[in-house]
Amino acid sequence: MGPSDAGNEVRETWEKEIFFQHRWGWHGDAKAAEEHSRLKRLWEVAQPIGAWCRDIVQKVPALEICNWNLEESILALCRGIGSRGPVELPIGHLPSVSDGRARKVWAYCLSLRDWLPSEAPSAYAALLGLCDPEGETRRTVRRMLGERNRLKELYVERFCLCLEFWLAGYLSPGSAQMTAHAAAVSVVEEEVRNLDPDGRMLETMKGDGNGWLQPCSHKAFGRYDDIIGGIGAGEWRGWAHWSVEGGLRRADHIDSYLSAIDAWISGKEKAQEGTAGEHFSEIHAALGKRDAAKVFLASLLASLLRAQVLTARSRLKARAERKAKAGPDSH
Repeated sequence: MGPSDAGNEVRETWEKEIFFQHRWGWHGDAKAAEEHSRLKRLWEVAQPIGAWCRDIVQKVPALEICNWNLEESILALCRGIGSRGPVELPIGHLPSVSDGRARKVWAYCLSLRDWLPSEAPSAYAALLGLCDPEGETRRTVRRMLGERNRLKELYVERFCLCLEFWLAGYLSPGSAQMTAHAAAVSVVEEEVRNLDPDGRMLETMKGDGNGWLQPCSHKAFGRYDDIIGGIGAGEWRGWAHWSVEGGLRRADHIDSYLSAIDAWISGKEKAQEGTAGEHFSEIHAALGKRDAAKVFLASLLASLLRAQVLTARSRLKARAERKAKAGPDSH
């Protein structure tokens, strides 16, 4: 029994979210329990809540710091809280993926499919004209992959299956689509292992990327490039597109939004120096006049995202230390 089930207490979904490993659970049971107690007190003060509040409570946990549209999503949630009404933006994970972003994923997938050999001209080029009208993605993919060989073709096929899995949305276990997908993955991976027993590139696509390759991740396209470049080079060269410094800058940027929310929660009427000042006016205007329900929702939003910011900083620091020990030639 975990902390989120302590005492067989029936808990709300938002309460369970606090204890998850990707939230406060990463920082230890004691810290997660402390944060839960703080938010639970605010929740109790806010009772009874209306349908509008319940709707936003369900949406807030869907947002994570890896989301490609994080800043706009934070502001949309704040506007929903402030208006005590609907959130006018799809929040979190695949629902947040815009048509334009989906077309870019299709451009990668179709470019990879177009690179694979065929007995006659394929029809992928016709769709690429819609998703990649300037041909930039197609040229980049071809340059990174280079000359074909059997192993590259198998890896490209496996990567296409990854992308198509996410483009199809979440496939239900036991569905016709999932049955076909699992069978295709099994056969392709077996062929890869025959040619490349180590199969390090397969780890990047394990579980269809274990969420790392979802189009909703702000790192998605950099990761796609890293995988395609590794296939072309014939070896896995690691995730190269995201530096420690860049990650820390992003953490600071996100924290500027959360600090502005905290300032509103605290009842500050004027922007203070430091990170809270950067977005104070916008956040303050969106959230409007304070009340118990709004304070709870804003606190939950800031808390769940801050847990991830702290985790990111910790992991980035550890990564920097490992890199320093390994020396300048490490990847």
